[in-house]
Amino acid sequence: MSIALLAQVYDEARRLAIAGSIVAASDFRIKKLIVPLEQAGAKAPVFAKVAEGIKAVVESTDKTSAQALLDLATLVNAILYTQGETGAAGDLKPIATTDLGLSATQTSARVLKPLLEALSTTGSGRLELVRDAYERGAFRDLRLIQPAVAAIDDVFGEIADFVADKVLPLYGTAILPALRSGFDMKCRAGHPRRLRLMHQLDPAGARDLVKQSLENGSKEVKVAAIECLGAERDDISYLLEQAAAKAQEVRQAAYRALATIDDDAVIAVLQKAFAGKDLGLAAASLKTSRNAKLLKFVLSGIEDGLAQLRKTKEKKEISAGLSRLMLMLSCLEGRDDAASEALVLQVFADRDGLAKVRGDTTSGSDLNAVVVRLMAYGTPRMRGTLVDNHAALDAEDLDECFHAARTEVPADKVFAIFAPYVTAKVDAKKKDRDPAYAKRSAIIEQLEQHLYTYRQTDALPPLDPRWLDLAVQVEDLYLVGRLIRPGHAAANAYLSKTFTEQFKKAKQMYDCHDAAAAMVRAEHPDATDAVIATLEKFGDKAGYYEYYLGHLVAELPKSALPRLEALIPKLHDRVADSLLGFMQQLRDKPA
Repeated sequence: MSIALLAQVYDEARRLAIAGSIVAASDFRIKKLIVPLEQAGAKAPVFAKVAEGIKAVVESTDKTSAQALLDLATLVNAILYTQGETGAAGDLKPIATTDLGLSATQTSARVLKPLLEALSTTGSGRLELVRDAYERGAFRDLRLIQPAVAAIDDVFGEIADFVADKVLPLYGTAILPALRSGFDMKCRAGHPRRLRLMHQLDPAGARDLVKQSLENGSKEVKVAAIECLGAERDDISYLLEQAAAKAQEVRQAAYRALATIDDDAVIAVLQKAFAGKDLGLAAASLKTSRNAKLLKFVLSGIEDGLAQLRKTKEKKEISAGLSRLMLMLSCLEGRDDAASEALVLQVFADRDGLAKVRGDTTSGSDLNAVVVRLMAYGTPRMRGTLVDNHAALDAEDLDECFHAARTEVPADKVFAIFAPYVTAKVDAKKKDRDPAYAKRSAIIEQLEQHLYTYRQTDALPPLDPRWLDLAVQVEDLYLVGRLIRPGHAAANAYLSKTFTEQFKKAKQMYDCHDAAAAMVRAEHPDATDAVIATLEKFGDKAGYYEYYLGHLVAELPKSALPRLEALIPKLHDRVADSLLGFMQQLRDKPA
């Protein structure tokens, strides 16, 4: 029996069904199959039956065409079904698989949909959504592996970098085949990221690929390959050679790799870079080296630079000297040795004198700001000294001081020291021209960076609860939202008033989302009303904000479900589809 002939009839019947049975009469394509079918019918009567079915179709009228075409399609489909094969020729072989080596999650497709769109499309708001999903552990869903790998080529560099640095390492060596298959050393875009990640996940396995990229890769891939060197002794000669290359990107990459090597020839090259024109290229690498000889050279260079600065009179030379000193000092970032600590404290003690130094483009205040940052993230002694001198700092340095205080002194003392800056009398019209206003803004900005409790990933201790009282007092919605906790009467009253005012004026969901979100996290009695009102007003044009509003739905009390279910039919299909998954999360919450 010629299955191919029957398959052809099936295709033509399907075509006519799509076009409409009314065009089937006298159709020449299906009509030409009658003769071969009648010839085949001499040996197999079923073919003759099919030929009769085709004749009924091509000779049909407007009234009989639908039934004739349906009869033909049913007959051919039934025959093909009986002739189908259930196996495949050839030897059975195992399917290649890779073990992720981590526990996977299974998240509702409705929840994952906006994340998949963020990874595969363009537009604003995507980075925040990807970061939020990462913090929630959503990327442990197996369906996101391929989209995440593809996002390494995202046109928005910050998303591509975040995926490469944070998301893809979650999957370990399991993604190496996907990375390797998509790698082209001749290209740019995400290919340098692929090479770095392959080397990070499997240094030995990526070794040959790194060497090939050094010889034949694009400029960007070659730079990435240079950064991957340094683990083997035979890398040193090549890296020393690249440290003298004409291209700045190549030299900078060579310095990054050389900083991990403890070798006299390497130290000599890094010292030359520190003392010469390549200080800006090498500074970030020099701070990672822990070679004692190199550190002594760096400290001596800083002391010499400070001494020379005091003798310089020409403003242009002063600016150049200050710029070099700031780069030199950045080489001490993260160091906790006594010599580095002593030098940083010495420079900080001379901050008043340095503040008087003026160049044409740079001043001593810029240098002081670098020192303050070193102290804020430095040793306990550095942080303590910075906090003790908080009153002498300007607004730009006060935020660093506040961070240092949170890591160094108890929460109640942090409040006692810095709350007066928030409650101080300020001139809002002058804003940053008013020092008191600028300092108040600096502290509020630091407080606003405090993460929600359920998403807190930093190592900072909790804030004093009185900060929420203060946030309500100064009527800062964003700050209230960051510090909110259930059962705070004053905060609840403020949120009710603020949401009502903003909702009346709102032209998009963004305009009232923060107030609604704070109400949900406060377990405000009107939180359900606020979320539903926002959905009713902006549900058809939420954009990526429907994702964030969906998470708020999942945090509502279970008593909100009947109202949400009644609302779903009134919403745009896309929004309704997205919310159903979050409603299921709410439904599954413990009572």
